[in-house]
Amino acid sequence: MRSKFKWIFTLLLAFTMQFSFAQEKTVTGVVSDKAGPLPGANIVVKGTTRSAQADFDGKFSINAKVGEVLVVSFTGYNNASVTVGAANSYNVTLSDGIKLDEVIVEGYRNTTKATTVVAQATVNSKTIENRPNAAFIQTLQGQVAGLNITTGSGQPGAKPTVLIRGIGTLDANTDPLYVIDGIPTNGDNFRSINPSDIESATVLKDAAATAIYGNRGSNGVIVVKTKRGGTSDGKTRFRYSSTTGYTQLQKSRYSFADSRELLTLERTYGVGRGNLNPATGAPFTDAEIAAYSINTDWVDYFFRTAKSTEQQFSIETSGKKLNSYTSVSYLDQEGILNSTGIKRFTFRNNMSGKSDDDKFSYTTSLALGFTKNNEATNLGTGAINRNYVLGATLSAPYISPSEYTGSQEVLDLYDSDGTLLYTPLFLIDKLKTYVNNTDEFRLLGSTDVTYEVFKNITARSRTSIDMIETRFTQSEHPISFNALLFLNPAAEFGGFEDMNYRREFRFNQLWQLDYKKTFAEKHTINAVANAEYYRSQVNTNNFRQRGLNPATFVPGAGTGYMSDIAAHDFYVPQVSASKLKHTLISYFGVLDYDFDSRYGVVGTFRYDGSSRFLKDYNWGTFWSVAGRWNINKESFMKNNDLFQVLKLRASYGTTGNERILDGTEFAGYLPPRTRDTYAIATATGANYAGQNYYNITFGANDLQWETTTQWDLGLDFEMFKNRLRGTFDYYNRMTSDIFFSQPTSPVTGTTGITKNSDIDVINRGYELTLAYDLVRNDNFKFTIRGNVNYNKNIVRDIPDGEQDLGLQILRNNHMAYEYYLIPYAGVNPVNGNLLFEAADGTLTETPSVDTDRVTTGKSALPVYQGGFGFDLDYKGFFATSNFTFAQKVWRFDYDLDGLYDPTSLGQFVVTDDLLNAWTPTNTNTNVPSLTAANLGNASNSDRFLRDASYVRLRYLQVGYKVPKKFLDKTFMTGLSFYVQGENLYTWTKWQGFDAESDRAADQAQYPTPRIYTFGVDIKF
Repeated sequence: MRSKFKWIFTLLLAFTMQFSFAQEKTVTGVVSDKAGPLPGANIVVKGTTRSAQADFDGKFSINAKVGEVLVVSFTGYNNASVTVGAANSYNVTLSDGIKLDEVIVEGYRNTTKATTVVAQATVNSKTIENRPNAAFIQTLQGQVAGLNITTGSGQPGAKPTVLIRGIGTLDANTDPLYVIDGIPTNGDNFRSINPSDIESATVLKDAAATAIYGNRGSNGVIVVKTKRGGTSDGKTRFRYSSTTGYTQLQKSRYSFADSRELLTLERTYGVGRGNLNPATGAPFTDAEIAAYSINTDWVDYFFRTAKSTEQQFSIETSGKKLNSYTSVSYLDQEGILNSTGIKRFTFRNNMSGKSDDDKFSYTTSLALGFTKNNEATNLGTGAINRNYVLGATLSAPYISPSEYTGSQEVLDLYDSDGTLLYTPLFLIDKLKTYVNNTDEFRLLGSTDVTYEVFKNITARSRTSIDMIETRFTQSEHPISFNALLFLNPAAEFGGFEDMNYRREFRFNQLWQLDYKKTFAEKHTINAVANAEYYRSQVNTNNFRQRGLNPATFVPGAGTGYMSDIAAHDFYVPQVSASKLKHTLISYFGVLDYDFDSRYGVVGTFRYDGSSRFLKDYNWGTFWSVAGRWNINKESFMKNNDLFQVLKLRASYGTTGNERILDGTEFAGYLPPRTRDTYAIATATGANYAGQNYYNITFGANDLQWETTTQWDLGLDFEMFKNRLRGTFDYYNRMTSDIFFSQPTSPVTGTTGITKNSDIDVINRGYELTLAYDLVRNDNFKFTIRGNVNYNKNIVRDIPDGEQDLGLQILRNNHMAYEYYLIPYAGVNPVNGNLLFEAADGTLTETPSVDTDRVTTGKSALPVYQGGFGFDLDYKGFFATSNFTFAQKVWRFDYDLDGLYDPTSLGQFVVTDDLLNAWTPTNTNTNVPSLTAANLGNASNSDRFLRDASYVRLRYLQVGYKVPKKFLDKTFMTGLSFYVQGENLYTWTKWQGFDAESDRAADQAQYPTPRIYTFGVDIKF
């Protein structure tokens, strides 16, 4: 009987258990990898259609039965399977993989790669950190399709020129907006930020991404996210990295005449030392030229092999409720041009936390940066007595540095010679007597607080400040060549000292309400309402003291200043000050609808007010609408093994540009371009009949925004088990109401007033980004990647059909700033003069600027640009490379022009090609006669317009990461060594020192250097 009862009880228990297994329950958990949560991870109940997606913190919730299997996946990671048991919560850690799908940081909101509708690209910390660039933006070069970065200067910390999808305006500012941890700022002072603190930089390109930034989004947006502590284990981690290296000049391919060749040419031309031997007073003989031993390389003298070092230390604490990241760094980087360099100290602390119930969360950021920067001044077309680069490239090699014996002696040589032959001695004197320093302090701080007010409704407040203080000092010693040269005859002492102080302050306050809810499991709505206030102000104080007492003068100390008295009214100080303010008030919102993770539509609306424009014109409306189709989520793709991701995107919208002039944020405020202003003339001697008078500056009262309308069609795909990944975009971007100077009658006192014109600037193009894993296993990973952008730029609706800009032209349906030149046709073999092609196709020696210039179809803006490279990791050994390229880009080479100028003989060096100049016995040559009668006509021709296309090995790093098994008995958890190089080699037709430039014409500029560094990275 007892046995029968046991059997019945067992049967009932089995039925009960079977019934309980059949009941669904809510299963929760967190999906993460070794670094932290994986927002957007997919959770599917195997064999069913039930699915869920992890939120921003990696959390998920799904209904499942006991015994069912949860399949957890994330693009680029190995899937994980979890069998549901009695527990209701499961934390899932995905195994190592290639992280391809991260949270997309769009500034005001975050999405995932699967749900975003925008054209964007993210560059992570692995690409940015430990690169030997003082300004982090340079590390993005070649990494993002459609992002064109040209440094323009090799000075450490120099600001590069950044264009996203071409040039969208003419006279106005073309800089993108930068947002650092929610702080809107500009790119003028990135030298104060440590690149190794940056977690990621996201480039937002289309209207769907930038319309939310309204009046500041016309030129694109770059959102920078800095590093924070982890949220997984509660440990404290330390990291120390050190790099040491040296920097050198990229050599030009100019063929300079050496001393003997230059003396020969001077003797032939009848000028200079070759024609007048200082020892004999007669021209050099062949024997004397052959015996001449001085041959100074002035490029080598003024440039140097420079040293650099950087030390960085960071502490990261992780925890579920509180975490932080703290770092300090020091950079000391010499410039390749003597006297230039930068020293930088940075500190950063980022903290994040949340309440026990997860309803309240906060983040804080504090960053301090201090730099000391020595910059070269007067580059480009600066005076020869102050321009180091011009002196380096043009100085005569037969002059020796030993000829410099002092400032007064150099002045005596100049007075006796009467030419600029002794230019290198002028500049040696400047190196010894001129001081130029810029001290810059920068503080960035922000707090971001969110609170879940009600279920599905979150409130947010973000407050940020950005303060920059700059102190610029320069002085010219009273006993220096330049001070003596320009000394007032009645003054006892010359020289000057400048002290300029500038303080910029930016405040930004954001209020936000976020509503998100899912209906019937497949319909999700996310609505975000925002209000934002932005205020910036700049204060400047400028002081110049003229007349310094050499007995007591100390640079920067304010000593040695001469008093201005009636007997010598030369020492009066010059002072000026200014205060400018700028305010923006904005109201904007985003409505995001998602259906079953397959379809999504996002609408953005922003209403902006700016203090830059007058009352009736200071509000603008900007908007966008965008949609996506996640094709890979469709049922007909369920059994597809080819595509893991296939998403079609489309967007259309408008953005604005309020920055009327190129330059800083405050350009166009003084004088304001929106009103007529009067000011007392401040120039020396600016008086009429002994009385002060007023200058008038005319403005356009109806000035308002430039508006950019853009549509974009894009395709994102990942194939072959995520081995092949790519993005393709086609865009059409048109800017209207272009800020442009409209001609006015000179009787008004000005020749032009900046107004909104009828001109349109249009950029149409294609972008393609690809990455392919050739090998991907536990021991060996080898990925190749590349991106390319084709951009066609045209202008239209120009008044009168065109505007002549001299060497360039704006013409309807042509590219902006197209070169407008007379075709150069070579040398006339009969007389050695230059030949040009006339408008009717005939050859002429006397072309007309009015009738013979033609549009060339060439511009300084590249048609094609991009980058490519590889990443390799094999059993601890790693290597990465980045090649950049720009094609169909042209520039004037005025350095080369100067070397071919025979009138430089007797003062400067020239090219040795002039030895092959036309003579009656040497008529088959492409070098005109040294005495050609029409040399001046070349200035309006394309003779020195050169193809500046290039392919550059921008970056190469090779290193070794020590396996953890060798570190088990040490204090270290990670150790790696590496060597790396920047700008290692360039393939180009350009003959100058640097093929890469942001200028239409180059002369005596600071070249981008080649940099070699060795680094060590320790984690513990």
